[in-house]
Amino acid sequence: MNSRAVIRSLVFLLLCVPSGTAQQRDADLERYSDQAREALASKKWDEAVKALQRLAQLAPSVPEVQASLGMALFFEGRASEALPAFDRARKLNPTMPQVELMVGLCQAELGRHQEAVTVLAPAFDHPPDADTGRLIGLHLARSYSELRQFDKALAAGEELLKRYPNDAEVLFQVSRLHADRSYRLMKQLLQVAPDSYWVHLANAQVQESLQRYDLAQQEYRKAIELNFNSPGAHVGLGRAILSASRDPQAMDEASREFERELAISPENAIAEFELGEIAREHGQLDRAREHLLRAVHYNQDFFEAQVAIGRLFLKEGKAREAIAHLELAAHLEPRDKLSHYLLASAHKSLGDQDAARRELDLYRKLGASGKPDGASDDEHLEP
Repeated sequence: MNSRAVIRSLVFLLLCVPSGTAQQRDADLERYSDQAREALASKKWDEAVKALQRLAQLAPSVPEVQASLGMALFFEGRASEALPAFDRARKLNPTMPQVELMVGLCQAELGRHQEAVTVLAPAFDHPPDADTGRLIGLHLARSYSELRQFDKALAAGEELLKRYPNDAEVLFQVSRLHADRSYRLMKQLLQVAPDSYWVHLANAQVQESLQRYDLAQQEYRKAIELNFNSPGAHVGLGRAILSASRDPQAMDEASREFERELAISPENAIAEFELGEIAREHGQLDRAREHLLRAVHYNQDFFEAQVAIGRLFLKEGKAREAIAHLELAAHLEPRDKLSHYLLASAHKSLGDQDAARRELDLYRKLGASGKPDGASDDEHLEP
């Protein structure tokens, strides 16, 4: 079970006997009813199951008892036992709200994904409430994935992200959907083209993500041998070289790869950015400015490039030009400390103390103090 959330609309009212005969109830019946209500309200599923099982023995023909038992079993992770309880409730009262939905959730838990989708897909379009919709969506996306209906699984995942953008479980499960799909596609790629350009490119990116830059370089070079003029490999190789070392020889070698990338893909913003940063480190500010301006022109949402051109303008005393790029960077990554720090410096240099103080306050609210990691002493960034 991936979720244990109590859904308000699924808390079935325990009505063991019609209200008109409440005084005639057996003492045990009343005691177990109270225990079940308290356990359900406090989400103590194991206690609820025990009380409801006793109630089901004493009042087997009451649909609310069977439905409540099914719900407690479901949230305790016992879907195989919950499903028969819901089936009994449905037979006793076919119009009970949410029972059909719970049957669909049980089927998803039990791997009966086709049956689950039949129930959950329409329910996800019109859920009774937000919490229930979340639970439905998580199970629906998983069922679609198991049925290899990946387009529908990803669509359900994207809808979950739209409805619950800050939900940790939703973020995890949707990311896993994409990862599972990626894994299956890569497995298929290895089967159909085991020594292809694309396999070596994929291997290079995996090694790079693991910070095994020497192995990444080897894979990028193999990819380039197979297809010298394909976009992507040269810039990848250049970045892997720089990640391993930034000594002069490595920078020269990486620069050549970035230039080769631009010869193949003239509007590659990453190659322009890297060449701009290399030029900036070498003190070639005019050349750095040209590359960085092209990088943000080709990709306005390139956060690192916006920061880089902003700090370059700031270093040149062009605070107004710097602010335009740094504000965009701060918009792209609101929790980035360096962009707020640089903005504070830029505003202060223009004499706008209020704006400088505002940015510095934001910088401190992010838990920062002193000079940020990305700021160097010779840039005089202290506001």
